[in-house]
Amino acid sequence: MKVNDTVEVLEKLKNLYECKNLTELSRKIGKNSSWAAQAKKNDALPLNECRNACIEFGVSMDWFLFGKEGQSVDKAELLNLIQEGLYESKELAILEGITLEQLRATSALVLKQIESIISTTNNVTQKNKKAV
Repeated sequence: MKVNDTVEVLEKLKNLYECKNLTELSRKIGKNSSWAAQAKKNDALPLNECRNACIEFGVSMDWFLFGKEGQSVDKAELLNLIQEGLYESKELAILEGITLEQLRATSALVLKQIESIISTTNNVTQKNKKAV
């Protein structure tokens, strides 16, 4: 697995913090003005700064270090898995008195909520992609 080099990681930090250069990045994250240039020169991955950016911007460390965007899930497969879980709950009498039609509708609502979460996460990732 390829690890992003220091230059790539610093570029991602620059983009997240909307900085034009390494000096501006250094100052924006509270370091001396030559910090980022020194990290680049020494090929030193700024792990603490990446961790802080992950927390602040809601991105993953996998994105910083490996360029991974996340896993994809087939929508129909996910809906099917949600329905199976609800059907099993009905069979186990956890969801008593609910019809199959209500189970299908509930599955669709659960999927809608999951899509909303994924959409929010993708919007952050897309913003970061545009910046890179």
